[in-house]
Amino acid sequence: MELNTVGIKVLKVAEGMHNKAFVLTMDNGMEVVAKLPNPNAGPPRYTIASEVATRKMLRDVFTIPAPRVLSWSCDATSNSVQAEYILEEKAPGSRLGALWNEVSRKTKLAIVQQVVGLDCSLTAVQFKMHGCFYFKEDIQRLTGKSDAVQLTTDRRGLNLDQYAMGPLTIAGLWTSGRGQMNLDRGPWQEPQSYTRGLVANEKAWIRRFAKPRMNYFRSLEDLEFPEHAFQLLAKYEQVAPLLIPSENEAAPANILWHPDLHLDNVFVDPVSYEITGIVDWQSATVAPLFCQSGIHRAFRHCKSVREGWVVPERPENFDALPLDEQKRVDRDLESEIIHKYYEAKTLKRAPCHRQYLQQPMVPVLRKPIWLVTGVWENSNLVFLRDALIAISLRWNEIFGEDTPCPIKFSAEELKQHVREGENVNSVEDMLSMFRDQRVLPANGVVHPEDYQTAVENCRKYKQVFLDAAENQYERDLYSRLWPYQDVSDDIEHAIVS
Repeated sequence: MELNTVGIKVLKVAEGMHNKAFVLTMDNGMEVVAKLPNPNAGPPRYTIASEVATRKMLRDVFTIPAPRVLSWSCDATSNSVQAEYILEEKAPGSRLGALWNEVSRKTKLAIVQQVVGLDCSLTAVQFKMHGCFYFKEDIQRLTGKSDAVQLTTDRRGLNLDQYAMGPLTIAGLWTSGRGQMNLDRGPWQEPQSYTRGLVANEKAWIRRFAKPRMNYFRSLEDLEFPEHAFQLLAKYEQVAPLLIPSENEAAPANILWHPDLHLDNVFVDPVSYEITGIVDWQSATVAPLFCQSGIHRAFRHCKSVREGWVVPERPENFDALPLDEQKRVDRDLESEIIHKYYEAKTLKRAPCHRQYLQQPMVPVLRKPIWLVTGVWENSNLVFLRDALIAISLRWNEIFGEDTPCPIKFSAEELKQHVREGENVNSVEDMLSMFRDQRVLPANGVVHPEDYQTAVENCRKYKQVFLDAAENQYERDLYSRLWPYQDVSDDIEHAIVS
């Protein structure tokens, strides 16, 4: 930005989950976006420094249209704003999310094809280490060291000397006291170091912070102890070295990937529908393609998808369905077609990505890795246990009979897990029904003007949930399991008790 440019208007825009954002209009008509990370975005010094370096690399190395950074600071103590920030060009064009429901299917498929082309650019450049990009001088200042960015193959003419590989910036490795702990956040040379490092981090955090607690999905009377987590993490440690397959060359190949590509992170020209910008690269990671691959959220069908080279079609009784049901079927049909089209184009143009989209075992093996960080804090023990049980049941199918499964679950453990899982599923099924009917917000997030309505709906449908109980024990259980607990209810319960 030129030094003699002056801002004449500031507009606060709708926030994402991790940043506050403002559009600044300058006296020459230029519009600039100012981003300030929220506390839940991760460590601000690392998060800002890594995002800026990543976006420069995206533009210079991958030719991906990420908005150009005009000014930035990762040190709140050394700037007049007194906060970490990024000033960037406003992405040209319109957010795809605002146009998606208005454009033709042909246009949507053309946009999918453009995104697959960008994916190909990312998977074509592979790195030796797993971590986040930084400028060399920044990571040296933050950590006292810097690891050179190294490629797996020779790319003549590609100068990466200004960059370095450093630790991950994802919030889960830094929150709830973790920022003050000496944890293993990367970078890593080997996938096994990554899977083992995560569990070592979690065990260290549990030893320091976890306390016995009630887990009402498990029991209304008995406490859940940190020792339960250690026992489960010990099972994870036994399978961790095998979760990312090493015999396949593409598995450990580290690639840069967008952390959450949804429709509002894509900007397009509103006339030609050419992609003009990809935004929100915060906490983007260079990691094994095995860990990164998948259907982008922008194109992912949220329901079951037919396998193989099948073009989704309307059901035979479509004409006999009510009009509202026909519209729902058509929406679902188009969503599945877009999902399948992304798969098909990826299968054709990105062979290294293709193999992971085709392997049903990939999500089974990845799930424990994703659940380990914060497993106690996020009450994810039941989900981690479920993931490990799934691996143990399919062990021979995945690894062959010559490699014995190192973990076992007793009959009592499985019985207890089934009971806990049934409670979790019953609550989730009920909430899904309420959310589908739009009487409760997805993820508990509401606009301020809708808050009171959401509170009233929550109390109303909590009563519906409680009335489904068959006896007083179930009613007490359902009351405890309801996820949107009213503080006033807790106070009243404490007084009565």
